[in-house]
Amino acid sequence: MPFFQYQARDAQGEMHRGVLDAPSEQEAARKLKATRLYPVKISKVRTRIRRSVPKEQVIRFFFDLSDLLAAGLPLDRSLSLISSNQTHKVFRRVVEDILQKVQGGSDLSDALGNYRDIFGDLAHHMVRAGENSGTLPPILNRVAEYLEQRRVFRQNIVAAMIYPAIVISMSAISVVVLLVYVIPKFAQIFQDLNQKVPTLTMFLLQTGIFLKEYGWIIPVVFLVVFFGVRQLYRLPRFRALLDRVVLRIPFVRGLVLHSELTRFCSTLGTMLQSGVPIIRAINLVQQLVVNSALAQALAPIHGEIKVGRSFSNYFRTNDLFPARMPTMLRIAEEQGNLGEGLLSLSIYFEKDLQQSLNRTTTLLGPMVILATGLIIGVIVVCIYSAIISVTDIQF
Repeated sequence: MPFFQYQARDAQGEMHRGVLDAPSEQEAARKLKATRLYPVKISKVRTRIRRSVPKEQVIRFFFDLSDLLAAGLPLDRSLSLISSNQTHKVFRRVVEDILQKVQGGSDLSDALGNYRDIFGDLAHHMVRAGENSGTLPPILNRVAEYLEQRRVFRQNIVAAMIYPAIVISMSAISVVVLLVYVIPKFAQIFQDLNQKVPTLTMFLLQTGIFLKEYGWIIPVVFLVVFFGVRQLYRLPRFRALLDRVVLRIPFVRGLVLHSELTRFCSTLGTMLQSGVPIIRAINLVQQLVVNSALAQALAPIHGEIKVGRSFSNYFRTNDLFPARMPTMLRIAEEQGNLGEGLLSLSIYFEKDLQQSLNRTTTLLGPMVILATGLIIGVIVVCIYSAIISVTDIQF
């Protein structure tokens, strides 16, 4: 649903600004009038609000709101303080709109639910559980801690891949420069001399000439394939096929599985500890699984729980999941603390994933450098062998 920024006056003539979601501009105006606000200006937000609001702003919002409520301030006063101190323009309007909804009688969870692109379904359900149990401040703090952990987790993965990406890029550039700019010059020299050169050298020279004249085709083909696969990935059958293939590649399987299970366990554990009913929590968490093959494997859990079967037993009967998982879950169930057990599992999977990434990056850098050295060495040997054959130098 699109979002609209608005400026509207109340019955006293005071100006209000904010953001709301509505199917159309007319519906946005109707919503404002229903809250006794008279629109002055309404404009559609051209970009998705989620992308324009940094994750750090959302995390800080939950931390600040938790602290203010724990200090004894009313909810509307707390939201007003956060809004007045907010430097991000779009997010300030979002907080102002949440404040107006709360002042109009809405629950905080319902107000947050209007901005799920920003806050997510997890926050909506956890805040509602906190409202029902009367433990809103600690629940808000738990939401903030969860979002912060996910942000740090993503940052660690990106940071682990930066060094290999730089090494691979520089190596590829070095080889391309040799093939496109250096090799064709030698090709011209050998052509002028009208001398026969070794077969491997001739292949190398022809490759360099081809890349210089038609090298632009390669990035075009790459982009066509990339966007083609991206479009096909939106088709459920193709996506399921590709995701199954990914889970069959030994090394990639471990990375994908542990990444998905880290998110699954940490999200489900956080929701259960916050008082969200297990059926509702499982329904929500299953929607967060990216790999469709894994999502299909997790789908029957909902039915198993409904008929009274053990949560841990399902993971024992499916060999897709690590052997440690059902054991830890069974112990947590016996102790009556499934949420804590899931959080412990998420920490285990995250550490294991980080160690795997560290090992990969440690090995990948030297391997790429070695491979680049071998390629450049072969190129140099081919060129020198051709020069030697042309000049009839004997050793």
